[in-house]
Amino acid sequence: MCGRTAWWPPNPNPSQMAALCVFVGLDDQLRVPPAEGLAEQVRSASCDHGIKRWRLYLTPEQMESVAYGLWLHRMTGSAAEANRFVREYGVVHSPARASDNPSAAGGAARGGAGVSGRG
Repeated sequence: MCGRTAWWPPNPNPSQMAALCVFVGLDDQLRVPPAEGLAEQVRSASCDHGIKRWRLYLTPEQMESVAYGLWLHRMTGSAAEANRFVREYGVVHSPARASDNPSAAGGAARGGAGVSGRG
């Protein structure tokens, strides 16, 4: 396994995967598109029907992109997927951090206060 690849355990649940499918499907409409290769990973993911989870292999950049995609999904009114991602993987998208550093558009951070902004 390549050193830049991370296993995303315990695998996204169906609602997280649905949000990711929408995110990668909007690629050409987003100012900050999904990370390189994320769409292919989402499209080729396999479902473990026994545990109702999807299997993904993601790079750290793709993990940050997922955090951004789930943050966008949260802005549509559903915070559950983004909150679970922060709890399980410690990766959160912070619009304030992204605006402080324009070159890190869509930037995400590990750990921190969480999606809600509360510690």
